[in-house]
Amino acid sequence: MRRVKMPFEFEPTELESGVMLLTLSGTMTMGNQLQRFEWSVEELTKKSRNRIVLDMSALTYLDSSAIGVLMGCNGVVRNSGGQMRLAGLTDRVRGIFKVVGIDSVLTLDPTREDAISSLAASA
Repeated sequence: MRRVKMPFEFEPTELESGVMLLTLSGTMTMGNQLQRFEWSVEELTKKSRNRIVLDMSALTYLDSSAIGVLMGCNGVVRNSGGQMRLAGLTDRVRGIFKVVGIDSVLTLDPTREDAISSLAASA
């Protein structure tokens, strides 16, 4: 049985608390959409929208270029005085993070509600 590779997509939503929720889905791999994601995060920080939650519950896979982009985005958000939290990681994505060792660098929350609550409280 062959797995169908779903394209990477992200959907930004500004919540009442001022937290930006980016819902990620599909396969996060090198390509134009990954570049657009990185630019979107940079634009958000320029507009002082720097409390960002990445809901990764619908993300099925990510490669090394995606990990690099996530690390870069985390740096951009932190440099702007903000915080980025990752939420709802699938077991597969959590396993990749653990192998690479970035689970100790990025802030991970079990659910997007937990992540949103943490950032809303820090406003």
